[in-house]
Amino acid sequence: MLNKEHRINKKKEYNNIYKKGKKIPGKYMVVFIIKSEREYSRYGFVTSKKVGNAVKRNRAKRRLRTVIYRNMSDIKDSVDVVIVARTAINEASWDDLNSEYIRVMRKAGLC
Repeated sequence: MLNKEHRINKKKEYNNIYKKGKKIPGKYMVVFIIKSEREYSRYGFVTSKKVGNAVKRNRAKRRLRTVIYRNMSDIKDSVDVVIVARTAINEASWDDLNSEYIRVMRKAGLC
């Protein structure tokens, strides 16, 4: 579970990251990244109704949080990250999801 300090909660912060951040698309997720002045990275998760009903959306967010938690120490810089789940996330295995996240972070130059 991510600590409270590692979460993005405010709509204003999400909108700022969407507008000014770097967008990196992937098969199971779209990642928006922006540099942060904080000493630590923060993460936000978005799942739309296109992903499925509430059970599928919450499952997708739980899986994304777990992937982030397991790979948090690999991130070099302090950044704010918003991960938007795509509909294909429901069919993804753990290994696929993890490797996709690592690929996206390498593409961003953070791993």
